[in-house]
Amino acid sequence: MKRSRLIPLSLVISALASGTTLADEHSQSKIDSLESRLNALQKQVDGNNLDSLSKLHLTGYSNVDFIAGSDNQEDGFTNARFAPIFHFQFSDRVLFEGELEIETNEDGETEIVTEYATIDLILNDYVALVAGKFLSPIGQFRQNVHPSWINKLPTAPVGFGHGGAAPLSDLGLQLRGGIPLSGSMRANYATYVSNGPTLVVDVDDGDIEMEMETEAATSNADGNMVYGGRFGFLPIPEIELGLSGAIGKIGVAEEHAVSELSAGEPDRDYTVIGVDAIYNWSTLQLRGEFIQQSVGSDSGSTIAGGAATGDLDFTTWYVQAAYRLPDTKWEGVVRYGDLDTPNEDANRSQWSAGINYLFANNVILKAAYTVDNFDASGIDEDNRVNVQLAYGF
Repeated sequence: MKRSRLIPLSLVISALASGTTLADEHSQSKIDSLESRLNALQKQVDGNNLDSLSKLHLTGYSNVDFIAGSDNQEDGFTNARFAPIFHFQFSDRVLFEGELEIETNEDGETEIVTEYATIDLILNDYVALVAGKFLSPIGQFRQNVHPSWINKLPTAPVGFGHGGAAPLSDLGLQLRGGIPLSGSMRANYATYVSNGPTLVVDVDDGDIEMEMETEAATSNADGNMVYGGRFGFLPIPEIELGLSGAIGKIGVAEEHAVSELSAGEPDRDYTVIGVDAIYNWSTLQLRGEFIQQSVGSDSGSTIAGGAATGDLDFTTWYVQAAYRLPDTKWEGVVRYGDLDTPNEDANRSQWSAGINYLFANNVILKAAYTVDNFDASGIDEDNRVNVQLAYGF
């Protein structure tokens, strides 16, 4: 005899109370159970599917530059840059980010440079481990402001570009994150270890030029590391105050042979100090920054007949104010900066005054009048107009 299946008394009572039949309630129970099992199975499948955990995001910026009236350069278009930024995220813990800088040089050839490329491990809500080539955390401008659609003038502050006094990028490891403090107060930080820069000494017909090669390099011929970082404090959301520093030893190279140090040349002590500040109020923005890289003396130096034996300082700073007219697309900007290095020909002060038109927050047309006053005797000042159309996407 076929044995009938008993239906629980609780199910009978529930069905009578709701006015449904026992068969309907029993069927709904089986459907709910099946849906629950299917959802659990789907979660298991998703957990084993790497594609479902991966995300791709493309952003970046582009700009076209024009110069006129310069005493040292002919009028014309000077740059066309495309800088795509890639983000590949796996789950909530792993992120790759990288920026390529693609631009046309003065000979019409295309140059491609890796601005940065890092693998970031999100350790918790307050810290991430960054490994690879990263923008220098020393100061504000390089790591936060250098993209053309964010920078409010067509040019970088004097000393904050290639061949200047501010560090540009590093290759190594970095820990960075943010910390909530009392009330609206916040803090952010970055600490790193890297290969560090190299002091490069060039001798050309008796003229000696000394430059800090602060682009990240995959070689570390002196075998020493540089340790540094930055701490930022926001007492209120509109104000950020930053303090940066780094210490270590660096090698000395001759004629840009940064992968091979000069034979017998001793390593030098290396220090960096930096302070920065930014204030935002309504449509007014004030910012300023100071950075100094110092290379210690060594009486055993043999480069250029011992010309590079003494203490060497590479110092740069700027202050800037920008004000956007309320309820308009027009913005005025003024900036003053100064660069002081062991190379007399490179030392100069610079001021710029510009007017911007914002088609949108990420599309900006900039025109600025810039004056460079050189410290070296026999070198005239350079006056020019820089125009730039920048688009951040």
